[in-house]
Amino acid sequence: MIKHRIRRYLIGMAMLVSVPVFAQGSNDLANHPSPYLSMHAQDPINWQMWGEQVLQQARQQNRLILVSIGYFSCHWCHVMQRESYSDAGVAETVNQHYLAVIVDRELRPELDRRLIEFVSAVRGSAGWPLHVFLTPEGYPITGFTYLPKAEFIEVLLQLQQQWISDQDEIKLAARKFFEASIRGVTDSELLGLTEVPTERLVNAFIGQSMQAADTLDGGFGDNAKFPQNPQFFALLQLIERRQKHHPEVVEFIKLSLRSMAGRNLMDHINGGFFRYTTDPDWQTPHFEKMLYDNAQMILLYLQAEHMWPNQGYREIAQLTLQFIQSQMQHPSGGYVSSLSAVDVNDLEGGRYLWSQEQLAQQLGDQEFEYLRRIWQLDNEDLAMGDFLAKPLVGIAAPGDQKRNRNIRRQLQSVEKPPMPVDDKRLASWNALTLQALVAAAEIDGQYRKVAIRQYNYMRDAFIEDGQVVRFAGNGDLAETTFEDYAFVSRAFLQYGKSLQDKDAIEWAGEFASQAYRRYLVDNLWQLNHRSLIPTEPGQWVIQDRVITSPMTQWIETVLGLPKIDPTIKRDAQEMLQRVTREMLDTPYYYGSLIALRHRIDR
Repeated sequence: MIKHRIRRYLIGMAMLVSVPVFAQGSNDLANHPSPYLSMHAQDPINWQMWGEQVLQQARQQNRLILVSIGYFSCHWCHVMQRESYSDAGVAETVNQHYLAVIVDRELRPELDRRLIEFVSAVRGSAGWPLHVFLTPEGYPITGFTYLPKAEFIEVLLQLQQQWISDQDEIKLAARKFFEASIRGVTDSELLGLTEVPTERLVNAFIGQSMQAADTLDGGFGDNAKFPQNPQFFALLQLIERRQKHHPEVVEFIKLSLRSMAGRNLMDHINGGFFRYTTDPDWQTPHFEKMLYDNAQMILLYLQAEHMWPNQGYREIAQLTLQFIQSQMQHPSGGYVSSLSAVDVNDLEGGRYLWSQEQLAQQLGDQEFEYLRRIWQLDNEDLAMGDFLAKPLVGIAAPGDQKRNRNIRRQLQSVEKPPMPVDDKRLASWNALTLQALVAAAEIDGQYRKVAIRQYNYMRDAFIEDGQVVRFAGNGDLAETTFEDYAFVSRAFLQYGKSLQDKDAIEWAGEFASQAYRRYLVDNLWQLNHRSLIPTEPGQWVIQDRVITSPMTQWIETVLGLPKIDPTIKRDAQEMLQRVTREMLDTPYYYGSLIALRHRIDR
């Protein structure tokens, strides 16, 4: 029975030739500056770092490579480490049969993207911790996310037996699967501007977005709810000058902004937004807090304030700014990557949960009864144990605002176990934060100094020998991507224009030009400089993901630069008109490019 249950984790490839046991290298992660990697230093698994040496060793020893990808603030990554990676039996199986590689997804985003797409294709969905098995040539053969220890061991053993018995078939099937997956990237599928007017793309994007819209609770979809910032930005930009023509879109965006800030996507005591909620009603958060989410939320609510003043959006942006200033600013400058989903006592969301006793002890009977009333907490709610705070300030906050602020300050002073910090400072995410600070400084002068400080830090920490590095202070430990160049150049241009800094504008032009020379090959965008595993030849149009497409950011920067090579500007103008069949079929994922094209054409 167990065999049939485990087979669902394999993609149906028969797996060959007995594999001898080889001595592995020692686990050398203890002093790694990535908190995610260093937390695996004591694992009995012989983890290696990703690199060419792994593939060379795999070919020499004819072994499969197990790539495990996660990140520090991921709850289930911690569970997997505790249950399986720390287990001697799991380690014995892995060390005997595989070359094991541990990867921080934030340091190798393109490896992560490629393998996430593979697992999504064969499973229908993917996430972290991500496990993918590669042939010695680097082709993925199967993958999955979290598994309980017993099932994880069974997969390891069964896959090894299939590798022993059917090695040639596995290699062939893996290569054919890869070749089929990249067949879609061909010039024959491209359409020109004359075939697709901008207005058609605009209508298609708005139409598909509203098909996915939850008009009851806000947000997109009917399962877990993520703050789909690129889609919201695009909708705001597309309807800004014709709101009367799209009243249903205006109503939906306002509902979503209110739900995200007024329910449990937002931490109502400490501030900041969680990464997503596990339910469609925005009630049960997945507790990690990411820098890129919070920076984009600042920009989103500031844009909403610009379009609909005095409706509470500015206050949400300011509360989020206060959060990143107080809890995500690194003492040496810049902003850290994330706060963990589990506290120092390994309790998921521990810092954010409150009990009746905690509230009553801190506030006293009178204020506690007031809180019960405005939060509508009945005896059943209180009997369930720890619960999340409800709004006290900002959108949807009931009661007396002055009294609420005083209560919030009292609750903020309660000493609770801290949430561990992933203190990596990443170029593209810090660039998003600089964009948010520049936008904030334009409406509130107090953020001008903060924006200047962030720009100076980025110039010092993310530029080495005139080039962008992804991981501040550790440029050799991470791959610098097109995303890093695109977002840094965009942020520097916005900063330079807003604060009249000519040097920043020159840096923006330099990095936009470097990105063009470094990542554009045969008119297709490469998302990183060099891939160690087989990958697509490049991308004609890059989708929006959790953040805006780097291609859109790059085009907008180039078109906004006062001086740049005319060839680069001409190519940027051409790229703005690109359309693919996929873009027509699923415009939802290309909103930023469609919105930019609409603004430029207008």
